[in-house]
Amino acid sequence: MRILYFGDIVGENTIKVFEKHLDEIKKEYKINVAFANAENVTMGKGLNVKHYKALKALGFQGFTMGNHTFSKKEIKEYIDDATIARPANLNTEYGKEVLYVKYNDKTIALVNLLGRVYSNTPLDCPFKTMDRLLDDIKADYIIVDIHADATSEKKALFYDLSGKVTAVLGSHTHIQTADEEVYNNTCYITDMGMCGPYESVLGDDKDMVIKRFRTGMFDPLPVSNDNNYVLNGVILDIKESGNQIIRFSKKYTLDN
Repeated sequence: MRILYFGDIVGENTIKVFEKHLDEIKKEYKINVAFANAENVTMGKGLNVKHYKALKALGFQGFTMGNHTFSKKEIKEYIDDATIARPANLNTEYGKEVLYVKYNDKTIALVNLLGRVYSNTPLDCPFKTMDRLLDDIKADYIIVDIHADATSEKKALFYDLSGKVTAVLGSHTHIQTADEEVYNNTCYITDMGMCGPYESVLGDDKDMVIKRFRTGMFDPLPVSNDNNYVLNGVILDIKESGNQIIRFSKKYTLDN
């Protein structure tokens, strides 16, 4: 099985890039299942139902989120029925701790966790949360999206879960790292990168970010309107002879 997992999708215009290119990517790389982190889609924070449906219609089988899961309040109205795994260590009654996705005779369990280092949100321990989930998960493959700031927290979770899950994939920092590896047949990368405007600071308008750093004034940051886009992620090649992880990165121009 070949799984394509995209890093944080930033801005609704990125959906247009997927509309034009997702099918060709899946065909070129012989992809069976496509996932994405979708916590930054709607105006850079959160995911409204319109954009969720648009991405779903393109052929994504599941999504993970992050610290902006509930930035758009309307998500509470649809998340229970959506193909979304919300952060399992976030204390809420909304959404699924584990998303199960079927492909032929195989079942994939998708898990989303939030890191606690540098976080101001009260969260359960991601390590202990995963211990609890593993007691109940029944699936052929388990993929964990660890949405966190600290590289050390992501790497430690990877080693802790190695041999127990199929992949531990980092998200949140929006910069694709070059440290993909397989250990005890568990695939890992510290950050899958982002899908969004190329000329930007993590997807946001570069001039507004520079202004924030220079002045300390935290004005709202709009998503960059650059028409050059990057799609970052990883391909998981899951097979009996041993799992592999391959970095994915392509640039596209979105015509106005």
